[in-house]
Amino acid sequence: MAVENFTPALFAEEVQTKASTGDMALYYIGLVLKMYVNPTLGLGGVLINLINTAVFFKMGLSDGVTQNFLILSIFDGILSTSALVNSISYILLNTAYTRGGPVAEKLQAVVWASIISWPFSQIISCITTTVIAVVRCCCVAMPLRVKQVLTARRQLLAIVFFSVNVDSFLIYIFAPSVLIRITDPITNITSVVYLGAHYDTLNIFTNIFLYITFVIVIVCLVILIISLNQSSKFRDQSASASGAPEKRKEKSREVRVVQTVILVAAMFIIFNLPTIILSIIRQVNPGFSVRGNLKNLYNFFLIIMETALLLNVVVNIFIYLSFNTRYRNVLWEMLGGSSDVKVKV
Repeated sequence: MAVENFTPALFAEEVQTKASTGDMALYYIGLVLKMYVNPTLGLGGVLINLINTAVFFKMGLSDGVTQNFLILSIFDGILSTSALVNSISYILLNTAYTRGGPVAEKLQAVVWASIISWPFSQIISCITTTVIAVVRCCCVAMPLRVKQVLTARRQLLAIVFFSVNVDSFLIYIFAPSVLIRITDPITNITSVVYLGAHYDTLNIFTNIFLYITFVIVIVCLVILIISLNQSSKFRDQSASASGAPEKRKEKSREVRVVQTVILVAAMFIIFNLPTIILSIIRQVNPGFSVRGNLKNLYNFFLIIMETALLLNVVVNIFIYLSFNTRYRNVLWEMLGGSSDVKVKV
């Protein structure tokens, strides 16, 4: 979620001929990620989340789980779109428009617009993931009351409330910023730079927000794993006991929902680790910044962070396909399959 006075091309500008072998290795690895991997993941994220959005919308919004996964898919898709636009602009700037000019300046402005729009959708995705994890934990803690207390409508209101407040604060942070044109006196190439945002406030705020959501999701993940393990032992002990087929079917569905939430939360934690690590190192070492003595490593981390977040928005479809039977059936119908065909796990 880091947004600073950084353009994608800055990484290349900072690697001079006197750079160490390690710096050059970071540069070329980052270049491969930015030129090839991230655009592919961005395009994949757009297409995958369009599919997710269509499937969850067709599944209906009366169920809180489906509603929340729909919201997650929408804003993961928006995040992927921003990343894809950023990558396309970066590729054009570093291939067809390396010598600057009016088109290059417009592309640089597009780069900044996509970078700035990224945190808004990312925050909503973080909040939605946190709500999904918390609600499922509440289902474990008080299964008889959760459907009455945490209705789909109330879950939606919680997501909207926190998202509007957090994004409104981001608008305040970015409101005084402006795009300015800077011309290099040696090369005579003009670059567009984004200045004026309250970056110190942004860093403090995003750090607090990330730490809180990260800790909440980790706690929920631990509770859900313990609950799933206990539930599995109970099912093994009562496997020979008789029971109504409908009850067993409902229990199996609840288990699959918990498994889905566990994996979504686990992917959230894994793929947000680079962002958390970057944030912690910045607090410990001031040189780990866009202009510090570790700027090459910092810029490389920014690209790794982007790659990880894009992996997070891509991987969820495989979780849904593996554990959500209804998702698979609806997707099969949308692809022209018979509604009577049931895809087995």
